[in-house]
Amino acid sequence: MINILLSVRRPFSEKILSGEKGWELRKNAPRIPRGEHVTLWLYESGQYGTRGIIGKCRLVVTAGLRPYPPKGILEWTMKQACVTEEHLRNYLPCYVWGIQDPVRISTVPLSDIGLTRPPQSWQYLTDKQAAILEQAACRECYPHEDQRLWEPRKEGE
Repeated sequence: MINILLSVRRPFSEKILSGEKGWELRKNAPRIPRGEHVTLWLYESGQYGTRGIIGKCRLVVTAGLRPYPPKGILEWTMKQACVTEEHLRNYLPCYVWGIQDPVRISTVPLSDIGLTRPPQSWQYLTDKQAAILEQAACRECYPHEDQRLWEPRKEGE
């Protein structure tokens, strides 16, 4: 599994976590082997952001978008990326990152994963950094330590 830390400003971070924004626009894209699963960890940046890791989602596809896309593709991209036509045209060419299954977590400071500053756009995370974030996300599902040990009984037991 590949884990990526993605810097996102408000209000886009909230739109991703609400499921309203299904595409993120970036100037480049990660190299992903075919069939590999990718988790995007969302770092909320900017003057009014929390400046911490606030959630995660799945990266499902990346595709290049040329400077002069057909009108229908332009409109569809604007809607999915929650941007204006002017913003999109000024940002082309770019890559579209398709994202799904957003999950909000309690804010995790960058220092918890050994970072002193956020990435300009995105960066790969190590397995150790990802494990720390997964543990933080797991606390959301199981707020009491002993709940993780509970397993439902199987039929016949």
